[in-house]
Amino acid sequence: MGDIRDVANGFARNYLLPRGYAAPATPQLLEQAAELAQIEGERQRVEDERAHGLVGKLEIATLVMTVRVGEQGRLYGSVTSADIAEKAGEILGEELDRRRVLLPEVIRNVGLFPVTLRLSRNIATEVNVAVVDAEAPEGVDAAVEQLLAPPVMEEPEPEATPTEEESDVTETADVSEQGKNELDGDETSAEASADTSDASDDPASTDDAEAVEADSDAETEEAVTE
Repeated sequence: MGDIRDVANGFARNYLLPRGYAAPATPQLLEQAAELAQIEGERQRVEDERAHGLVGKLEIATLVMTVRVGEQGRLYGSVTSADIAEKAGEILGEELDRRRVLLPEVIRNVGLFPVTLRLSRNIATEVNVAVVDAEAPEGVDAAVEQLLAPPVMEEPEPEATPTEEESDVTETADVSEQGKNELDGDETSAEASADTSDASDDPASTDDAEAVEADSDAETEEAVTE
């Protein structure tokens, strides 16, 4: 109340003016706008204080919706904002307008759902809506407690620490492997030395080398002579 807005002509003629939500901004009303805004501010303050009291009642409550459930947890029907408003009204002891329930879409499964209730223009609160099977084997109360129970966090298993005997066996295996590698290296070196020695001691190899050298000297001498 007291706001001055520019609106479409059709919106004013068909909605605001017939319902008494607004009036044409005549010079007389423009002069009264500040006074009307002050009155609206006081009214809003009273409404916010009342809403704060309602928040206290809703914070300690869970809205339990018992429904008929089919296979895979899907409901026969759905839970709507009107259903939640009715259940909240039972807790508050007064009727709650369903338009104050900010439900993005209807609920079609069992579970725990946070839903926002706007109790006044400036005050909103979030409530838990527990949707449970009316014919739950463990009972409705037990089903609600199960939904409200915090999830159990599994602790990671500690890494296995090798015992002293296992450590000794591992160290012994490492030392043995190292010794084996050194032994293999020595055998490889010995084989390479033996191959070199055999090649130098072979008479045939020596004669072939001398023959090649002689041929090379003869070719050189022939080239010089020519």
